[in-house]
Amino acid sequence: MNYVRSRNIMPGLQLKKTLVDGVAIEAPTFEFNIPSTIWAIPRDGDTVNLWVSLDGGTTWEEWSRGAVTAAASDVLTSGITHIKGQRTSGTGIASTFGVC
Repeated sequence: MNYVRSRNIMPGLQLKKTLVDGVAIEAPTFEFNIPSTIWAIPRDGDTVNLWVSLDGGTTWEEWSRGAVTAAASDVLTSGITHIKGQRTSGTGIASTFGVC
């Protein structure tokens, strides 16, 4: 029997990256569900920046919350091609970012 999805479902975690040092991490987001939630969870003493790209990672736009020092999230209502996260200050090894 074939079932047709007639309502939106919550797909859960689509991407999670851990920022273990100050190096930026880029990740493709092709085929992620829309809308999705973009989030960052800095650990104590860390600052995390996120950027999104609409053109395959050629140009980047900082997300609307800027640099965050506490957990933050926003809803993406249009497609992005890539997300990039970076711990820009602090010495922690457990700050995370992602899309769900």
